[in-house]
Formats: sequence, C-alpha cells, structure tokens
Amino acid sequence: MPEIEHMNNEVLNRVPAEFRPLLNLDHLTTWTLDRQRVHNDDHGEYEAARAMFQAVLRSQVVEGDGKWSARRRARKVEKHLNRLVKASRDQAQAAEGLRTAYADHVRTVAALPGQRAAKAKAKADRRGQVNAFATKSLNKTVAAMAARPDGDTEASDETAGQSAGKASGGRTVRGVRGVNDLFERKGA
Repeated sequence: MPEIEHMNNEVLNRVPAEFRPLLNLDHLTTWTLDRQRVHNDDHGEYEAARAMFQAVLRSQVVEGDGKWSARRRARKVEKHLNRLVKASRDQAQAAEGLRTAYADHVRTVAALPGQRAAKAKAKADRRGQVNAFATKSLNKTVAAMAARPDGDTEASDETAGQSAGKASGGRTVRGVRGVNDLFERKGA
C-alpha cells in the first residue's frame, strides 16, 4: 500500500486488522461511499418519520386546547426526530469529508520528498549565487587595493576605507570626514 509507506510499523501493528484496509485509499473510498449511502438512506427514513409524526401529532386537538397547544406538544417529540435527521445528514457529510481529507493527506505525503528536494536545490543554488557574489566582491576589493599607488599610503592612524582629504574651509582632515566634506562648496 503506497499510502502507508512512510508509517511506523510499530504503530501499524497496533491498528486492528479489520481497519487496516481502510488505510488504502481505494478501500477507504468504497467504505465511505457505503457509509454515505447508509446515512443518506437513514436521513430519508428519518425525514419521512418526522413528517408523519408532525402530521399526526399536530392534528391531535384536545377539547379546551388553545390555538398552538397541539403544535407545542408535538414539538417535544419532533425535537428528537430533528436531531436524528440532522445527525444522519452530518454523518453523511463527515464520511465524504473523511474521504477527501485522506486523499489530500496521501497526495501531500507523496509529494513531500520531491518538494523538499526542490527546496534543497533552490537553497544550494542561492548559496552558490551568494558565494559567487562574495568572491566577485572580494576580487574587486583586492584589485582596487593592489592598483593603489605607493605614494598614497597615509599614516597608520587612519581607519580602513578613509583617506586624508581637504575639508570645507581648506583644512586637511585625517580620518573621519563630515557631511559637508561630501559637497564641494564654491563661494558661499
């Protein structure tokens, strides 16, 4: 049974033998359709019984009854028949829900290995792209550092990536540059 391929054998051995075939989707489909048919037949019988009880009990008018007395007395019996009708309808719907939910579960479990393999491949591809980008960036940095002229070396008190330059007002500043240094001011 491909449906139970990923199931723990210890758990499977605890399932009663008469219910094991239900783990096969074809057997479950047959079983749930049979249950639905039975519940739908019951539903029809319960509705017919309810209609018969309504007709008979609501027509039992006793001398001295008010306008709605017979109907109120009948409702005490009809209430239980209404529950039977509703329960049989709900059971038929639940059998159908069981079949569709199990079919979805089987499809999901069967698709998981392929989905996980695709996800792992995509992750590896992304990792490769990041590595390629990092390698390219490092190579550019090394090339830029190697292309720097020898006379451009400054004192060791400067931080990496910053060089001495002219600040606003014509003064030379080593190290940290301010926002005003980013704009060349002409006349002010």
